[in-house]
Amino acid sequence: MITITTTSSLSYSFGTILASVATFLLTLGVSWILYPAWLVRLAERLEWTVEELSEDGKHSTNKADTTVYPILSLVIPAYNEQDRIPIMLQDAHEYLISPKGIALLQKLQDSRYHSKGERSELQTPQSFVVEWLIVNDGSNDCTCNAVRRTLQQIDKSSLTSEKTLHCWKIVSLNRNSGKGAAVKTGMNLASGIFHLMVDADGATEFGVGLQKLVDKLSEASAYGQSGSSTMMVAFGSRAHLQEKATAHRSFVRTLLMKAFHFFVSLFVSSKIHDTQCGFKLFTKAASNAIFDTLHLQRWAFDTEVVLLCEQLGIRIIEVGVPWHEVDGSKLSTSKLALAIVSITMLRDMICVRLCYTFGIWKIKPS
Repeated sequence: MITITTTSSLSYSFGTILASVATFLLTLGVSWILYPAWLVRLAERLEWTVEELSEDGKHSTNKADTTVYPILSLVIPAYNEQDRIPIMLQDAHEYLISPKGIALLQKLQDSRYHSKGERSELQTPQSFVVEWLIVNDGSNDCTCNAVRRTLQQIDKSSLTSEKTLHCWKIVSLNRNSGKGAAVKTGMNLASGIFHLMVDADGATEFGVGLQKLVDKLSEASAYGQSGSSTMMVAFGSRAHLQEKATAHRSFVRTLLMKAFHFFVSLFVSSKIHDTQCGFKLFTKAASNAIFDTLHLQRWAFDTEVVLLCEQLGIRIIEVGVPWHEVDGSKLSTSKLALAIVSITMLRDMICVRLCYTFGIWKIKPS
């Protein structure tokens, strides 16, 4: 009798331990998957400062003292970009003050993606306002000084020319919070009719890339593909470069890339081939609706943007853009680091899907 009782007790204890371990691991796994949801609490306390770099921070044209909407706001997230951002800013500015750039701004103004109130307060065809928002994501190098020096080097007459007025601002987050947090902050502060998210590394050829996005938006507008909505998004895409890039990638990187695309199609959307290209153009209405709600703060925030577009009925146009690799990436290229980042982004995608499915996150009314 004593032996039987002892064996039963041991079996019961072992089973209890297994159940406890399984419960602990399950709780740990769920907590890890929902970790981005916990971070939202911290994001609500995110603070920033805005530094006006241009002489005119009120977006007033030269010909009148009337406040108008900028036709285009550039939102440029930057973390330790002192070496790469000057070249990107110079290239973008040179294009926007060129005849091609002026014609593109005119094309944006002529599009029908404006509300009546915005259309009545747009600048005249002879003068366009461009807003630059460089969002410093808690950099610990000289990124802000590099932006100031670049602005000093740009010909001052081009800032307040007859054709364009450029308003430059540095938005500094009080701590490093991630690319998603930086983009969200910049988009919510932007006042332009169109909001362009562009990476500070200049990997996408600015002029040609922006022209392609604007052409596709104008084409959709002309053929009525956007319906009566003012909410549209154009995603720059590198999908057309995938075959060539695969030939130069290692087996591990190619495998991780294909796995990421598979999970994007599984948890987010199968309609978009490249969610991560840092070159996206939003109408103001679309930007407001998306970034008022956005939760993810780091690399995978683009996937939540896609999911929000689907849930809000915002059409996404994917456009191939010229893109090249630029040295100085903040993402480690070692196999282990890429694997960790890929797993983390997969976790974020699962979290996004679960949070919206079960009502943990809700879409804010626009």
